[in-house]
Amino acid sequence: MKTFYRALYSIVFVNLLSLGFLLSFLFDSKIRKSFIGRINLWKRYRNNLPPKNSKKRIWFHVSSVGELEQAKPLMKLLYERNRENVDIILTLFSPSALKSASKIEYISFYDYLPLDTYFNTKKLFDIVKPDLLIFVKFDIWPNVIWEAHDRNIPQVLIDGTLHRKSHRYSNIMGQAFYNSIYMCFNLIGTVSDSDLKRFLITAPKYKNAKILGDTRYDQVAFRAQNAEVSANSKKIPMCIQEYKKGVTLICGSTWESDDKVIIQAVKRLVSENNSLNLVLVPHEPSKKRVLHYMEEFKDFSPCILSELSNKIDCTRVTVVDQVGFLAELYKIGSIAYIGGAFSTGVHNVMEPAIMGLPIVFGPFHYNSPEAEALVRINCAFTGSTEDDFYSILKKLVTNKEYAKQTGLKAQAFIKSNLGADERYYREISKFI
Repeated sequence: MKTFYRALYSIVFVNLLSLGFLLSFLFDSKIRKSFIGRINLWKRYRNNLPPKNSKKRIWFHVSSVGELEQAKPLMKLLYERNRENVDIILTLFSPSALKSASKIEYISFYDYLPLDTYFNTKKLFDIVKPDLLIFVKFDIWPNVIWEAHDRNIPQVLIDGTLHRKSHRYSNIMGQAFYNSIYMCFNLIGTVSDSDLKRFLITAPKYKNAKILGDTRYDQVAFRAQNAEVSANSKKIPMCIQEYKKGVTLICGSTWESDDKVIIQAVKRLVSENNSLNLVLVPHEPSKKRVLHYMEEFKDFSPCILSELSNKIDCTRVTVVDQVGFLAELYKIGSIAYIGGAFSTGVHNVMEPAIMGLPIVFGPFHYNSPEAEALVRINCAFTGSTEDDFYSILKKLVTNKEYAKQTGLKAQAFIKSNLGADERYYREISKFI
């Protein structure tokens, strides 16, 4: 059946996928950047990839910056404990991960993954010559996996996640197709028991799946430890640092769909509580979004982060017009509202949790097992209307001890889930 599915995928689905990307090129800036970035890709592989030597070449593949953050703890362990024996390379799909990848000093090569065609993957393996291939979460490319399997190259999936509504699990055709892919893995490590069960329903004869946890917990704990001494922390003006003396609400990774529901509730709270500070961090800090926040909160004389300096006094409302500051800002905050849960799904709730903040978000949070878990233990709160958020946030703003204890409980939950990096390392060591 693998031969049949490989032919079907290569002849039909890859061409449809290519057509979809070409159409998206006209309207999606990320897809456009991704296409342009792949110009001269083969030349870069030949010129920049170090020649294969006696070291075991470990090839990580990630989709974007989020999955790269998940890969980092394991990458770091593999390098630090085997630096004389391993060579780590990285491929990625999205341009959003390029900048972060460029800062990882222990990888010898990184670049885009070529389009997943039959002939591209054969060419790619001839150039890369990997000894081990590691995928992260769910960005798995069929022809790459089938080719690695044909060449007897071990493959591991870490932080394996399979949502209950995923097409890979929720219909018979999806299950049949992905069964032929999952059977090629030497190890599938899942985040949770429910993910494990869904993998085994999709691939009932697969014998090497086990719950190993989520390396994101280890990465957010590492970032929390370094937040106060990070380069971005030093760029945050002293007047913003002073926010931690009071009550500060951080609205992080917000979308326009979040704004429509929460803005009025937040404005009421800032107006009613003179000791409340507010930091607004849009998911995409475009000029339009920044100006929108400046207009909405004009009665409070808001500041823009990039325009502040240590010589200027901050007002109680700051709009962040740059990326990369959220972890450092959560360190200053008292309460976090996390965006995304009125559109595609809630964004990262682990970062504010490890900082000891109670967390609030919208109704669509089922994409995040940790968000669901935090809701179950009453460390995170979800709402759907302006009144919901006003009520939830008012209680957290006005009852400091309640907010503090709730945040500490959230922090304890994150700490209780640490150690996935070590578990994956022990398993993967068998292949190197």
